[in-house]
Amino acid sequence: MRRAFTLVELLVVIAIIAILIGLLLPAVQKVREAANRLTCRNNLKQIGLALHNYHDGNDGFPPGYSVAGTDNLEIGGFGGFVRLLPYLEQEALFRRWDLTRKWYELPNSDLVGTELKVFYCPSNRSRGRIDFAFLEPIAGRPLPDTAATDYLLCKGANAALCENCQIPAGGRGAFDVNTKTRLTDITDGTSTTFAAGDGAGGNPRFGLRQYWPDTTPATGFFPGQKTYIDQSWSQGPAATTELHSLGLKGGGALGITALRGGHPDPFDEPMNRPLQLPAFDMNQGCLNAGTAANTYDTSAGFRSLHPGGCNFLFCDGSVRFLRDGIAPATYRALSTIAGGEILANLD
Repeated sequence: MRRAFTLVELLVVIAIIAILIGLLLPAVQKVREAANRLTCRNNLKQIGLALHNYHDGNDGFPPGYSVAGTDNLEIGGFGGFVRLLPYLEQEALFRRWDLTRKWYELPNSDLVGTELKVFYCPSNRSRGRIDFAFLEPIAGRPLPDTAATDYLLCKGANAALCENCQIPAGGRGAFDVNTKTRLTDITDGTSTTFAAGDGAGGNPRFGLRQYWPDTTPATGFFPGQKTYIDQSWSQGPAATTELHSLGLKGGGALGITALRGGHPDPFDEPMNRPLQLPAFDMNQGCLNAGTAANTYDTSAGFRSLHPGGCNFLFCDGSVRFLRDGIAPATYRALSTIAGGEILANLD
């Protein structure tokens, strides 16, 4: 006669199955992360191909940020990814964009919410928008929610913001305000100069701090605003006098490796810092020569959900993963186009 399982035997079998699942889960997660990292690399490769096609058609890379007629970048403008749209199979979207209007004005306000798969790193998310409903009562007008991005164009090792870039050679990256960087301008070598990198947004892992030395989270957020960093592929500043929102903390689509590159104390901004800096134009000059709070512009660093580092697109179109323990001087050197640094093989 066949004997049924006893309760003890059943519990033993369940325990063994649970142990096996526990042993397999890390392997499954590791495979999933490897697939996500590969997709992330492919996204950056697509962005790199778009940058080179743009360069071929326009004799230079697009500006990292576009603004006209003012050194006060809180007036308006838009990010460098907008001009890349035709080279990312988004010609129709770009044709509708008005380069003379602000991101929250028609027709652009109807476009900024367009979520594009190429701008999301799957290790972080597959979609996402920045919700501006909290700001509407303060702005006194309706505002569109803007589609986010998990990639940053490399501004270099200096966060200074001006209509005409005046950053020292030791701090300037391939993308800045109103710039048109040619491959021939990258005298440090295109294979050792960042074009873009991971900038995971909308994730509680990366909060915001107010000033560079701070080790505690920022305070004084607008009611209803999220306290972790995010940025859009399209929009210009949300902290503007027109929206009554000066002091609004948020990210931008330009990434930096230090705040004051080209100066004796560069204020390094290492990879994957848990508390990021908001994108702020302090209107205190174009060099970021100051060291006191509110005397230098700020921007966020590169960051990802990939364990141990970030993917970077280099100016030659290659994509490589760099560890977040990289030496600060090497990290800064990789982000600048003409600092004159000599770098050893990174692989």
